Amino acid sequence: MPIALGRRKQRVLLAALLLNTGKAIPSRRMLDWLWGERAPATAESNLYTYISALRKVLGSPSRIEAGSHGYVLRVTPGEVDVTLFEELAAQGQRALSAGRHDVALERLSRALGLWRGESVLEDLPLPAPLRCEAARLERLRATVVDASLEARLALGRHGEMLADLETLTRRDPLNERLRAQHMLALYRCGRRADALAVFHRARSTLAAEVGLDPGPDLARMHERILADDPRLTPPAAVAARRAPAELPLAPAAFTGRATEVARLRTMLTSLSGASPISAITGTAGAGKSALAVHVAHQVAGRFPDGRLYVDLHGSTPGGAPLHPADVLARLLRSLGDDTALRSAGPDRRPDLDEAAARFRSLTDGRHLLLLLDNARDAAQVRPLLPASPTCRVLVTARRTLTSLDAASHFRLGFMAEEETFTLLTRLIGEERAAAEPRPARTIARLCAGLPLAVRIAAARLIARPGLSLGALAARLAAEERRLSELQTDDQAVRASFMLSYRGLDPESRRMFRLLGLLDGATVSVGAAADLADRSEPHAADLLDRLTDAQLLETCGHDRYRVHDLLRLFARERAGEEDSEEERAQAARRARHGPRTRPACTTAIG
Repeated sequence: MPIALGRRKQRVLLAALLLNTGKAIPSRRMLDWLWGERAPATAESNLYTYISALRKVLGSPSRIEAGSHGYVLRVTPGEVDVTLFEELAAQGQRALSAGRHDVALERLSRALGLWRGESVLEDLPLPAPLRCEAARLERLRATVVDASLEARLALGRHGEMLADLETLTRRDPLNERLRAQHMLALYRCGRRADALAVFHRARSTLAAEVGLDPGPDLARMHERILADDPRLTPPAAVAARRAPAELPLAPAAFTGRATEVARLRTMLTSLSGASPISAITGTAGAGKSALAVHVAHQVAGRFPDGRLYVDLHGSTPGGAPLHPADVLARLLRSLGDDTALRSAGPDRRPDLDEAAARFRSLTDGRHLLLLLDNARDAAQVRPLLPASPTCRVLVTARRTLTSLDAASHFRLGFMAEEETFTLLTRLIGEERAAAEPRPARTIARLCAGLPLAVRIAAARLIARPGLSLGALAARLAAEERRLSELQTDDQAVRASFMLSYRGLDPESRRMFRLLGLLDGATVSVGAAADLADRSEPHAADLLDRLTDAQLLETCGHDRYRVHDLLRLFARERAGEEDSEEERAQAARRARHGPRTRPACTTAIG
């Protein structure tokens, strides 16, 4: 959306900041750029006024920071066309040098598409230093145009580029390379006489304008056309290989998570300095997969070489986690390569190391997004990682993948109550929620910020149009029935929690069950030690294991919080697996523990 900047000097100032993003520009230099040697006495005051006005039009939070070394314009990756143009130009040149003409043409075309006119900041009188920068960018643009023409010729697209070449040669009649490309395109289209005519016009123009004969490259093209050199034969048209686009359908009614979305977008779209791996962890049902797919769709356009998706089944009810070699076989097929698979034979799993190496080779230099959903652990993910800095990987898992190198970790917490209510409203429809606003808010509150619970509650209401929100709210209000109510078709909060629970060792399971006996949501290490009849260091270790499994959260020094629905699940497991006497003894220990420690406010029910 265009922004009205008003004064010419204010526009020049913004241009200077945009051409130097992330760099501090001293005030003295800005004054020289704006006024030169004839700066008025009010120049510094005027500069401050221009900066203030720019801050207002650029919005909050302020993009322009003042420091000891001058003013700095802060931008997010991909936000400034100049930076993106240079990045795409470099990628296209590298692809062209590597003979990957289809990739080169895609990058170079995107770079040229960022230009809005024939020159940088046209119609804006720039000071000399900025004119030099603008001239550099225009020279780079000319290089990109030339490289894109080379890529199109290599791809056999000579027919479609004739009009562009005619326009370009009229604008730059002394450019011999353009003339040679024009001749080659005409010759490949069967227009040999027209190609030779281009040479004669070029020779006449060069003699008249600069008193020179055609250079060796243009003269050689003329000779080869006269001799019908077979090397000028057009290549067979390159069949466009469709990039894999495997992302699942974007989640309907995605709500909230603005901070997480913004942070993940930045990590995935930054082409330098960012971690190549972003790992989202959180409690079962917290919406990790929905967040990952939502963000992946938002940034899909930045990955023209493909968006790959695999559900690793690390915590799927009734399923076994996929073996990394089987995942690699699938990824290689998606990328059109089955070399490692053929060597393995039809009934054998491919060698893991060979398949991983092949995958790294195949993804080198490509701009791919790989979404590994529902990972079991770091060992399952590690062989699946591309090594190229141009690729980005998004992983979801219940456990924190702490041993995964070069990964940024995002812990996804529970939704705020207002976000939960908004999600419920979007799923069941505003009219139905507005008809029973108080029960709707009660349902949202009892779902306790767990998106899975909200979606199940909404699914039950959608499946039964006659079921009032008040009736469902009353059922959910009964703690002993809540988990049973939160299940529909193949989705159930209890079953989702059970997978995390079964992944624990016996001692951690016992601690988790005992925490379900608490009426309060928080517990200290000391209280947990009394509850389980263990030493404090041992209890702290067990609580940390539960935190790693996303069945518990830390809430300050030596204190932990049990989510409402997890507490109900833990209480259920205690009732199923522990005797009444064991539960009673735990309650007595928590109330009258033998250890001397600060009083704990947590009570036992």
